Amino acid sequence: TLVAVFLFGGMQANAASVTYQLDQSNDLADGPIYATVTISDGVIAGNIDFSVQIIQSAFPTPLSNFGMQAFYFNYDDSLTVASSNITNINPNSWNINEDRNAGGGFGRFEFVASGSGSTRTSLLTFSISGVAGDTIADYATGYADDTTEFFAAHIAGYSSSMTGNTSGKFAGSTVVPIPAAVWLFGSALGILGWVRRKVV
Repeated sequence: TLVAVFLFGGMQANAASVTYQLDQSNDLADGPIYATVTISDGVIAGNIDFSVQIIQSAFPTPLSNFGMQAFYFNYDDSLTVASSNITNINPNSWNINEDRNAGGGFGRFEFVASGSGSTRTSLLTFSISGVAGDTIADYATGYADDTTEFFAAHIAGYSSSMTGNTSGKFAGSTVVPIPAAVWLFGSALGILGWVRRKVV
């Protein structure tokens, strides 16, 4: 058990990626996972990579132009991060703006990546580069005292019989739980490593 706890603690400290879920909405019911945000150590050393994925099955009657039109996030204020540090945006026609209100009662965020109605997407990716000493955890934070949510998104192009709306704001900061199988696998690796050291 001690080995398992030690191993998991080490895994957390050196995590390659963390996934969060957007499970709140100003239009649809709270609870379902409407989108996930995965923050990873970059493919290019020194970068932090973002992947924002809509869970289409959580939405009522997606229309032909269904997708995400904006994504909001923050950074730790001890860092210096500018819009020029946000690179490799896909869709590449999207823009970055600073200090914007997400609406829907979710408050302000330090950055928004946004497109138009014709460039909505179910998958947004981008990198943050050139920020000295930043880590994944530096981008999982609220904005000053204005909001406790780490992330928000504007998702549009669905038909809600409950509200009659075709778009809404979605937010969240809950970590997606690590599956039990990963815990067991990690524990087994830790025990195997300990046994091998004892034998050798």
